[in-house]
Parts: sequence; structure tokens; C-alpha cells
Amino acid sequence: MSARRSFRRRLRYKFDTVLARGTIAVILWLALITGAVVLVTGTMLSVLEVLVHGHHVGIVEGVWQNLLRSLEPAAMEADVGWPLRLQSLFVVLFGIFVGSSLIGLIASGIERRVDELRKGRSEVLEEGHVLILGWSDKVFPVIAELLLAHRAQRHSVIVVLADRDKIEMEDAIRARVRHFGHTRLVCRRGDPANPADLALVSPYHTRSVIVLGDNRTEGDAQVIRAVLALMDDEERFPTVRVVADCTRPENADALREASGGQAIAIASSDLIARITAQACRNTGLGTVFQEILDFGGVDIYFHDDPRLAGRAFGDLVLSYEQGAPIGIRYSDGIVDLNPPDGHVVAETETVVVITGNAEDIDLRAEPARPVLPPPSSAASDLRPSRLLMVGWNPMAPAILAELDKWVEPGSTIRVLIDGGLVSESEVTVPGLRSLEVSVTTAYESAPQKVAELCAKEQYERVVVLCYRTKLTAEEADARALMTLLQLRQFRQDNPEKGRQMSVLTEVLDIRDVQLARVAGAEDFIVSERITALMLAQLAEVPEREKVFADLFEVTGSEVCMRPVSDYAEPQPGLPFGAYVAAAHQVGHLVIGYRSTSARGKDLASAIQLDPPKSKPVDLQPNDRLIIVVSRENDPAVATASGQGAGQRDENGQR
Repeated sequence: MSARRSFRRRLRYKFDTVLARGTIAVILWLALITGAVVLVTGTMLSVLEVLVHGHHVGIVEGVWQNLLRSLEPAAMEADVGWPLRLQSLFVVLFGIFVGSSLIGLIASGIERRVDELRKGRSEVLEEGHVLILGWSDKVFPVIAELLLAHRAQRHSVIVVLADRDKIEMEDAIRARVRHFGHTRLVCRRGDPANPADLALVSPYHTRSVIVLGDNRTEGDAQVIRAVLALMDDEERFPTVRVVADCTRPENADALREASGGQAIAIASSDLIARITAQACRNTGLGTVFQEILDFGGVDIYFHDDPRLAGRAFGDLVLSYEQGAPIGIRYSDGIVDLNPPDGHVVAETETVVVITGNAEDIDLRAEPARPVLPPPSSAASDLRPSRLLMVGWNPMAPAILAELDKWVEPGSTIRVLIDGGLVSESEVTVPGLRSLEVSVTTAYESAPQKVAELCAKEQYERVVVLCYRTKLTAEEADARALMTLLQLRQFRQDNPEKGRQMSVLTEVLDIRDVQLARVAGAEDFIVSERITALMLAQLAEVPEREKVFADLFEVTGSEVCMRPVSDYAEPQPGLPFGAYVAAAHQVGHLVIGYRSTSARGKDLASAIQLDPPKSKPVDLQPNDRLIIVVSRENDPAVATASGQGAGQRDENGQR
């Protein structure tokens, strides 16, 4: 009995083993058993001399006849005689069993394969795709910008690898990003820091790799681990273009060194702090920076044209009908913004141009030199600034430290915080020289306190920051919107003070920009989007890194705004090139203008970047020219401490 039970167990074990091998193995076993049954019954027809359709059949014909009966029961209708009928019935019943089993196996196999595909664990065999490693809120604007960059391509692919459910990722992306055009989206589930999971998405056959970190959890640790996983293949890693998003500047520097300079690492908090500090000085600079960084408006191009060789940079400034030259890229890759006018372009050098489309760049043989009447009054004086910052987050100290490099000595900023979210002891920024910080704490409703402070003191600029701790992104944006509503009400109740005050707000979720505009904000810093734009830019054109580094470093060149009246006396109908020529006389490169008459409307519509030089424009003395200027060569931007400083805003301040 025990031996018999042992045989049963072994037979069942063998059967279970066959089933465990998968659908293909079971189908092969069924085919083998079917072949054996058909062969045995067909041989019996021949050996027992059973008549089939009134004739004796051989072994081959017998096997064939039973194979037909196993596949089609109707084949036994013409059978005569019980011996043939009984064996045909057996074969037909066995065929029905095998057929139903096959149908079930195939259906379950397909279902299992679909489930595996839905899990996102299948291999991606693509070449020239953009690979995004990791998941954060930046993934949506990154993909949106890549779609703009690839809109002219017929077969582009974006692959996302993150430790999240594949279907959830696809649904979230398609809910936030529209109009994919010819670009395909592929999502896979896996750990970006695991070389085995990385192999699923063909990382060494990509056009570029963007590494995202979730700043709310592991942050830079996940980014560094993912880049190290890419470096696991020492031979193929140098062929990969890697752009990584780090939170802290020291981690970004360490990642660059560890990768031998192969990975471009962005310190997102440092970048946002610098851009926010610069945007605090002029209404509209936040919009200008986002226009330069995205792929929808103007972009930075490297114009390579044989006609450039031998021409002085000063002549080229006035030789472009479409396109605003701002610098030179030398043969060794070094970028020099706002170079000397006398610099002669060599054959191996290219001109850095800001324009909407590289194909629209129009270079004249000779420069146009329109003349404008000189300004009727002296340039507006620089004077200390008075600012109000509402809210506090971990980036606020870096913003104030950057702002300290731009403002005049004696400038002040009052920081209004909610005591329930931030303690007064947290608002400390050591080492400030030009900026004096004072703190006001509200314990009940910080937004209502804003109007009270604005009524007591005159502020030229109000900066609204989002609380990033103790609040979700939605709650932080809601708090910022409440503050904007209070500011809008104050400006309506106090039109005289309101006209002299502009508002810059930080928004965490790009979907809240329109709400913030309705609530009264004029200029925006969408933190996650700024970093996403930079990542997309460098993933597509890594050479732009040196241009951005120069623009956003305090020791290089800067983008700022100055009144038209600082350069010339404006006249109706003059071509835009006349204002370019007037600013060029003092070493400032004009890339566009901002009309103050559009204030209170959509600020983006008031800003024009790279208009044609021959286009007539009606500018007023208080309208702003958007310029690129070298800080160290411009005495108007030197502070008492000898550092670079910003330019004046609507009230003559930087």
C-alpha cells in the first residue's frame, strides 16, 4: 500500500512539475500524448482489420483517419460497424478533452503574458530613446518639454523606469501631459539603482538619460545610486549622456567628480534660489527665464556659419535681423558671454544666439546702425530696496544669500512667517552684508497679516514662498493663493501703494499657475518646472550647460531689465534695432523688451523676446529693455563690496 501510495505521489509530483514548467511544456506533453493515442488506435485499425468506409486500411491511413476524428468529431458520422464506432468515440472524446485543454491553456497563457506586460517587466529594445530613471513631480514637465523638443521627429520614444506600478505611471502621465504626437511612451517597473533592472530599458543605446530624485524621500541618495548603476559598465558608460537632478550642491559636485565629468549634475535648490533671487529684482524676469529654458519660445542656439569668420562681434550684434547674439563659444567648448566688441570670430568658433528657431536666423552682410536720440535725463539712480517675503522653506536662506549679492547696501527684507509652521529661530541667514533681515511672526492667520504690513511700510516687491514642510504641495499652494488674494485686496484698496508694488510667487504645482494669476500674482517661479526645464534642455543639448552656468552665476553675465530712457529718447514707430544699437553703445546686449502698459494683464504677453530688428515698436520711457550684460565690466552693476549686482526695477532699484 505504501509503495502504491508512493507511486501515486511520484506520478502527481511529475504531473505538477510538468504544469509548473509553463504553457508551452504542457502543450508539448498534450501533443505527445495525442500522438501516442492516435498512433496506437490507428495501428489497431490496421492490425484488427477494421473496415473504414468499407475498406481495410494500413497503419499510416489508420493513424490519419483517427487524427481527423480527434480534430473533428463530425468525421465519425459515416462510420459503420460497432468496432469502428467505439474506437472513433474514444478518439473523439480524447480529442475533445485535448482541444478544451489547449483552449484553456492558450487563454490562460495569453492572460498570464498580458499580466506580465502590465507589470512592466518586459525588455525594451529601442535605440536613440530618452530614458528617465526615477519618479517625482518633475517627470510631468520633463516629458512635456521633451515632447516639444521632439515635435519634428517622426519616431521618438520616451522610456520611464521607476519602482512604481506601470499602469499607474502611464495613467498619471497621460492625465498630466497631453498631445504626444509621434512620440511613444514606454513605462517599466524596476529599481533604477539595480543593474539587472536597468538592463531591461537598454540604457547604453539611449540618446540621453535623465535621473530624477524624489526630494521628499530618499532624494540625492537614489540619484547617486542610479548613476553608479549606470557606471557599472565601464566601457559603455562614457557613451551615455547623463543628466542628474540633485538637491544639494555638494552632492552634485561629488557626482560630477565620481563620473569623471561624464554626468551633468544639477543642484536644483541652488538653481531655483539663484533664479528666484534674480527674479526678485525685476517684474517679468521669472517669465523671461522660463521662456529661455523651455522649448516652446526662444532657445539658445550655437550659430555656425562660414560668413561669421573674420567678423568682429560688435558688428555681428547689429547684423542679425532675427536672432540676438549674446556670446562666443570657442573651439575648446568654453563659452564667453558678452565678449569684447573687437573680438574677431575664428573659423572654429560659433556665435551664441537667442532666437525662436535656428532656421529663422538671418545674418546680414553689413550691420545696420540706426540712430536714436540720446536720453534726455541721466540714468535712474540705484538705491536700497525694500522687500517683503511671505513664507519660509529650506530654500529661503539660499534665496536671501543670493539676493544679498544683487541689492544695494542698506536694503531690507521683512520675512513674515506662520509661527505654527516655522519658528523664528529657523529664520537665520549668516554672512549677509547688503541685506538686513527682520522677522515678523503671525500665529493665527499669516495671510491676513500681509495687508497690515503693506499698509505700515512701502514695499517695492513682495515674494510669496510655499511652505515645503508640514504641508502637502496642494496645501502649500493653497496657502500661497490665500496670501495672493489678500495682496490683491490691499492693492485694490490702496491704489497708490499698489502701483508701486509688484508680486512674485512660488508655485509648486504648475496647474496652480492660472489660479495664482487670477489671485493677483504678476510673476511666477514654478520650482519643479524650472528644474525640469533645465534637465530637458541639457538632455537634448548638453552644450547649453556652460551658457546657463554663466547666466545664473553671480560672477558671469546676467539677464536683467533697464528702462528705455536709460539709453535713448523713445519715439513712436522706431525699429527695434534702433534700441538694440543704443544699448550696444554702452556694452549691453538687448534680447527683447517688456511693455509696462500691459501691467495687470498676462505678463507673458507684455514680454517680447527676439523680435525682428526692423519691426517698428512703440516703446515708452518706462518700458524695459531685456539685456544681457557682463557684471565685472559694467560699473553700473558693481556694489560697494565689489561683487556683481543686479539692475534697477520699475522704481529705479535693482
